Amino acid sequence: MPVQRKKKKLTAKKIQRGAVGNFFVFGVLALLIVAAITAVGGLPPDKFSNSGTLVNIVTPTQAPNHNTLQLQTFGYTTIAPTPTPPPEEGLCKEGGDNDEPWIIAGYSPSLGQTVGATGQIKVWVNDELVPFIAPGQQVNNSTGAVVANTGNLTAKAPDNYLWEPSLYIAPHTEESGGSPHFPDFIKGTYNNNPPSSTTQGTQGATADPIPNGTVPTQPQGSFGSFFGNFTSEYIWNVSELGLSTGTYQAEFVIHDGDVNLGVGCVSIQIQ
Repeated sequence: MPVQRKKKKLTAKKIQRGAVGNFFVFGVLALLIVAAITAVGGLPPDKFSNSGTLVNIVTPTQAPNHNTLQLQTFGYTTIAPTPTPPPEEGLCKEGGDNDEPWIIAGYSPSLGQTVGATGQIKVWVNDELVPFIAPGQQVNNSTGAVVANTGNLTAKAPDNYLWEPSLYIAPHTEESGGSPHFPDFIKGTYNNNPPSSTTQGTQGATADPIPNGTVPTQPQGSFGSFFGNFTSEYIWNVSELGLSTGTYQAEFVIHDGDVNLGVGCVSIQIQ
């Protein structure tokens, strides 16, 4: 005869003991959840009040010789934002006083390049007439060096902008009353007798080649790839600008050979 085993019965005490254990586990979990919510400052509200506080989002500029800082969490890496150029404002925007911005044919440093503290900033101007500089301004036509204490640097064209090619560093722009920086070298062809237009002018030191890829919105037409036959090159020594390492917005204010104004604004990174 097979032996019948008696089934064990759960006693009330054992059932009670298991319920207490489950209650203890759930209680610990509840305490951990409350502690976590407290640590992060509580649950987010369903509705957010408008405090009226203006939040400015700043896009950082990547420093030279350093990697871009990225946030890595849970195995994912944030995509570094691509810096966008500032919107064109004031004289930088084509139109109004800036009636012929295309006379500026090139810049150095060009987009994405840097210049050293002992380097130079250059801009090329191209027109169908010889571009103007300050009345009486003298230039060493062998080297292109501007002769100090010559020329009327305060003389203005009929549009009330200086005849002498001028470089401004934002926020001290021309329209904000900033102080102009005048070229240390002038090469190519120039006219130091404004407002008399000419197709002769003075042939100075040979201008450097215009860097490839820097020509902005030059109109294409009977003049070919450039607007005219006369090119001037204006050069500033970085050491004379009083700028430290960093990125700056430069504003060039220049007249062509028929009293039109060209303004060009570019980002310049000094290393």
